[in-house]
Amino acid sequence: MSSTVAPWPPESGVSLRFIKDTLFRGAFMIAICGLIPVLAALGYLLVVPPSYMASTEILIDPRGLKAIQNDLTPRSENNESAIALLESQIRIVRSESVLRGVIGRLNLERDPEFVGERGFLSPLRDLISSSPTEDAPTRALRALQRVVQVDRASRSYVIVVNAFSEDPAKAARIADTIAAVYLDEEVRARADAARRIGRSMASRLQELANNVRDSERNVEQFKQQNNLVGAGKRLINDQQLEELTTQLTLARSVTNEQKGRVDQIERLMKADADPDTIAEAIQSPTVSALRAQFAELVRQEASASALLGDRHPEIAVLRQRRKQHQQLITDELKRTAAAARNDYARAVANENALAANLETLKSKVQLSGGAMVRLRELERVVEANRAIYEASLVRTKELNEQEGIDTSSTRVIAEALAPNRPTTPRRALVLAALLGGLIAGAAWVLLRRHRRPAPALGYE
Repeated sequence: MSSTVAPWPPESGVSLRFIKDTLFRGAFMIAICGLIPVLAALGYLLVVPPSYMASTEILIDPRGLKAIQNDLTPRSENNESAIALLESQIRIVRSESVLRGVIGRLNLERDPEFVGERGFLSPLRDLISSSPTEDAPTRALRALQRVVQVDRASRSYVIVVNAFSEDPAKAARIADTIAAVYLDEEVRARADAARRIGRSMASRLQELANNVRDSERNVEQFKQQNNLVGAGKRLINDQQLEELTTQLTLARSVTNEQKGRVDQIERLMKADADPDTIAEAIQSPTVSALRAQFAELVRQEASASALLGDRHPEIAVLRQRRKQHQQLITDELKRTAAAARNDYARAVANENALAANLETLKSKVQLSGGAMVRLRELERVVEANRAIYEASLVRTKELNEQEGIDTSSTRVIAEALAPNRPTTPRRALVLAALLGGLIAGAAWVLLRRHRRPAPALGYE
């Protein structure tokens, strides 16, 4: 049996019929070309186990929680800083500390998928290899870094953690454990930062307390050296100056009042004013009582004179008594005037003494004016040191309380689910290999025929 391939007619060009005949005649070769990639794909699928991918989603809220007024790491709502924060968190999720925590929780250092199984050729391979032998946790870390992907969801503050594994349940556990370890690391990092800064500030507090104590000691020493005695926050000289000024003002008021009273009494006595008017002016109860008795005697004398006549002995007695009371009133007025003059003299003396003491104290205050300037400067230093110490003390207390408070609103919004199919479709790989092989075989047959335009291709 023989077959002959018709020559390629150069004058007529390439026709569909000729292509069909050529492909039909080379079907065996095309089938072989299609079978080889399929066998290779099947061999690859037999050697390489299937890979499953599980995903966990973590929300990084840049606003945080306002649990403390002065948070150690306040969140920012600025878009650029929030994006930078998100990129930093992606790096932290893939960091060695987080992945080593995952290895420790899932015991991946004993998982053959991550550390590999050592066969009888392993010693020879270690001998030939120039790289140093790594321990199981390090090999597990390198393997875990290859099978973990961390990306940002488009236009959001969500981080997507993808984990690949031969076991779908294991892939989901790895993704969820990465999220859990990351959240724990965030809480621990915040607590460690608060604890570290709190300890640093606590050690600084002793120095600040010493500064306050030294500045207060300097103030007291300066006061003793310059004889500046104070009570509370005020000097004794300042208090005495204020008190003497107030006392002198009151003394002058009393002096003026006493002088007015003396002048009024003397003016009334010189004018021979009515005793009633004098009594009201000097406000003397004794004179008022004597004046009442004197008025009663005048009334009795008038009544007796009307009944008994002016020559009656009783009228003479009443007149004598009236003169005696009038003399008593005059004597009382003189005594009151003398007492008023004495009060006025004492008021003047008291005013003069207070004025002299005030002038003496003013001289002392003026002499200590330069020392007061330096004292005020030292006191301002004390106040500044005390304010810094009190603010640091309050902040240290806040940091100590902040160690146990998590102000981050980062949370897992979607836990991983065990996938029900491999990441790469295995059937599609076989079909792609078959299709690629058939296309390559057909192209090879057509190209081979094109390079041999003259015939004679057949099979005996």
